Amino acid sequence: MKGYLIILFFITGTANASEATSNKYTIDSDNQLILSNGNIKAVGHVHAVSGDMTIDAEEAIYHRENPNDTYITATGNPIKYNGITEDGKPFSGNSKKLKYTPETGEVILTDEAFVQQNGNTLSAEVITYNTITKKMIASAAPGKRVRSVIYPEKVSQKKK
Repeated sequence: MKGYLIILFFITGTANASEATSNKYTIDSDNQLILSNGNIKAVGHVHAVSGDMTIDAEEAIYHRENPNDTYITATGNPIKYNGITEDGKPFSGNSKKLKYTPETGEVILTDEAFVQQNGNTLSAEVITYNTITKKMIASAAPGKRVRSVIYPEKVSQKKK
């Protein structure tokens, strides 16, 4: 149980970064296409910014064919992301795939997912984070394990 609490303290600071995002996305890339289903695809050196969050990927797609189920996917080798938590601390990470659903606040990092803040790190096959509920789950691939490296003196406690 203690291990879970320490991970949650580390992750809580990292996860709050989505609150610093804005209602718009600025996407720069080598090419952009509007697909026949209405989706927007950015290809080649994709650089996306929303508030304090930045994502660099090889490809990103804004899926909007169903207005009730819009989401963004990105792929890269790896995708790199950076941001600032609501308490002003920087974080960074990478993975090979990302899916973000603004309506539910769910962010799913898959395929060698890795997040770091203040030297503390979390790596797993899948890291799922909900920007609304502030809950994070790290899951291992079959036969693998989740790994976190935590420096207790660097983990900030929440103010009561």
